[in-house]
Amino acid sequence: MRKRHLSVALVAVGAAFIALAGTATAAGTGLISGGQIKDGTIGLIDLSKKAKKSLKGKHGQRGLQGVQGPQGQQGAEGKQGPQGPAGPRGESGAKGEKGDSYLADAYYSVAYYDVGDTNAGAIATVACKAPSDTAISGGVSIDDSSMNTPVSQSFPGRMDWDTNKPKAGRLDGWIIQFGGNAGPVSDKDPQKVKVWALCVPSLHIPVETTYTQSDG
Repeated sequence: MRKRHLSVALVAVGAAFIALAGTATAAGTGLISGGQIKDGTIGLIDLSKKAKKSLKGKHGQRGLQGVQGPQGQQGAEGKQGPQGPAGPRGESGAKGEKGDSYLADAYYSVAYYDVGDTNAGAIATVACKAPSDTAISGGVSIDDSSMNTPVSQSFPGRMDWDTNKPKAGRLDGWIIQFGGNAGPVSDKDPQKVKVWALCVPSLHIPVETTYTQSDG
């Protein structure tokens, strides 16, 4: 049935070309315009696959890529979203090892001057067990609580009795010097005293001068 229908359609197309040939030639153009073809007389559906294929031209070469346009303006920042719910609590970690203590094996070193000849203005000292130990604090106590002898100096160090000055770079002890000439009551001889030092073995603490008045 379809072959017969195509034959009739092609005959109709041929007849249309013959009928319109005189008009086209008379117009002097040699072409048939769309207005000269009756609606519904010619359609691609009536053409064979080979005829349809012959109507398609070849693909042309791909054109060059156009120039990239300017970047658009950045949009406004959006509002911050609501805070999400808190997550579940994590498991507790393993207990860490015990850290080192700077006061490990610390001890008090005490020098007791008990002969009773310590006078006002005297210097009394106490030493740690080893030069590598460091005294981090110290003080003095007097046996007779009725004495009111002032202390003029109290600091870590060791004395050089040849020069009567502290040794440079030594912090393995404590030095006390009593004040004198402070009046009839406070100028009494302390007589029996104890000098204390809290010593830490193998501890190095640097000494830094953080202020000097003459430097401004």
